[in-house]
Amino acid sequence: MLLQLVTALAALAGAACSLLAEGSGAGAVSGILPFTAGGFIYLGTVSVIPEILRNSGPAQALLQLLALLAGVAMMLLIAHYE
Repeated sequence: MLLQLVTALAALAGAACSLLAEGSGAGAVSGILPFTAGGFIYLGTVSVIPEILRNSGPAQALLQLLALLAGVAMMLLIAHYE
């Protein structure tokens, strides 16, 4: 539970930082967005993919991998149109 609390506090700190950086212009966004997207991609590739491959069949693993790639594509679309 302590690690869950630390994660929630980090999310709250990240939200506060993004609200504070909102008026600072494109410079802050160009630094924060790649860092956040890289974090999601890192977590997906290092911790989720091995678990998917170990606990499911090939068809289910392919569907879950496609869902992960769809999430990355959504982040790219949001970054492009925001």
